[in-house]
Amino acid sequence: MLLFRSCLACWVLLLMLLSGCQSDGPTPAGITADNYLSAIPDPKTLGESYVSDPDQILQPGTTAALNARLDSLDHSGRAHIDVVLVRSLGEAVPKTAAYELFNKWKVGSKSTNNGLLMLVVLDQRRVEFETGYGLEADLPDIICYRIQQRYMVEPARAGNYDLAVQQGVAALIRRLRPTLALPKPALRTAEDSSRYYVDSLQHALKAQYGLLPAEDPLVTVLPSESLADNYSPPGPGAPVGILVAAFLALVLYLVLWYRTTQGMQGRGWLIIVPICLFVSLLIASLSCGAANTTGTFVALAYGLPWLYLHGYFGWYYRRAQRAVLPSERPATYEQWQRAHRGLAFTAYLFPVALALYWPWYRRYLAALRDTPFACPECSQLMHRLDSTAEKQHLGPGQQVEETSRAIDYDVWACPTGHYVPLAYLNLDSDAKVCPACHHRTLSPGRLRVEKVATRHTEGRGWRVEKCRFCQHEEKTKETIPRLPDPTQRAAASSSSSSWGSSSSSSSGSRSTSSGGSSGGGGAGSSW
Repeated sequence: MLLFRSCLACWVLLLMLLSGCQSDGPTPAGITADNYLSAIPDPKTLGESYVSDPDQILQPGTTAALNARLDSLDHSGRAHIDVVLVRSLGEAVPKTAAYELFNKWKVGSKSTNNGLLMLVVLDQRRVEFETGYGLEADLPDIICYRIQQRYMVEPARAGNYDLAVQQGVAALIRRLRPTLALPKPALRTAEDSSRYYVDSLQHALKAQYGLLPAEDPLVTVLPSESLADNYSPPGPGAPVGILVAAFLALVLYLVLWYRTTQGMQGRGWLIIVPICLFVSLLIASLSCGAANTTGTFVALAYGLPWLYLHGYFGWYYRRAQRAVLPSERPATYEQWQRAHRGLAFTAYLFPVALALYWPWYRRYLAALRDTPFACPECSQLMHRLDSTAEKQHLGPGQQVEETSRAIDYDVWACPTGHYVPLAYLNLDSDAKVCPACHHRTLSPGRLRVEKVATRHTEGRGWRVEKCRFCQHEEKTKETIPRLPDPTQRAAASSSSSSWGSSSSSSSGSRSTSSGGSSGGGGAGSSW
């Protein structure tokens, strides 16, 4: 009996020791395809850290060394690299997870997009690099793939994840180091100078990179390297230059359409055919790939608006060839001004094509007003009176219209004493026609308050438009909104400031990661 109790006690003690040993190890993070964005911590929230290792895969010493090395790289401004290791992502695709984590954490600087995310997923035996736009020239997809294949896959296959990550980070940093500044040689002869420069360059490159550019294994394909398994070279991709040109051309055409169809009946239908032509041209350009970027840019951003404006201005040029009666001059002058209003910028956008048109247009408008014409009563040639002499031939209401710059009057006189006033509307004036005196002297409305608005009640008043000639008033009832409560505004302000202070204090990291974005660049490898 005593022997049985002793054995039982030893068994219980052994179970306790085993359970204690198991509790010292890492606990599963519970990361799944549904929660990995929230379950994997952002390194910026972990203090001075660039490594997110929720499953504690790396040794503490390895994590500290990586953080120190990546912090130095980050504050040099060259690049910001975050490293993530997880045992599992559930059913999530590592490439998708790397892209979403990158853009959620905004890895890298917002101004330079110099971020890179290294994701290692153990159960899928996969490593992924996700690069920001600013690093795609230094770290194209093929270089990312070769770094993984030559420095990370073999250690990871052997279960040495510390070495895999360390070698991958070291290879990335070697690739991103800045250009060397060589010492100036003490020159003696041209031959000595050349030999010294070459020796210094090779020595400096050897000291910093451990190899010369021609010896860099990342720029060559190894015989045993198979690209078909894990890497497919990118195709021509989306030609960004073409898309930008297409967007600018579309915006320009919409502006031209809006400016050139003001007041037209059924103006919406006028845009359908050109937009269909624009879309067809865009699809054809995209199908040609990046090889025709220059030609497509000219066709989209320059050619289509160029053709449209030539047709539009050419139509008005032909209309200018027909004679205009003196009584039709004001209406024609106003129509031409409206047709060209807001299009003066095209003289700078298409200076070669429109170098002659706009000077001709200004001469035509001047001739439309200044050219003498025959008197409709006696057929003798009339001349235009100056601004002082014309006032005695204008009515009181017309003088107010001209004084308020709503209408500009030209008074023409013939030798026999006949006078013809011509009224030219000022398109920049906001005066309206008064319903009482029928002169364009109704000034813009002003608010006449009857009840002042408070924080608790709305106010009311009248929007009053007053005629500058006959003093007639047009009134429109208007409601004045309640005043904002200053206490609520102060509370909202304090709430936002306290939220900002609490959010800023939650992370004490000096990381420069502040808004980078990824367009999907990078590569992945399996082991």
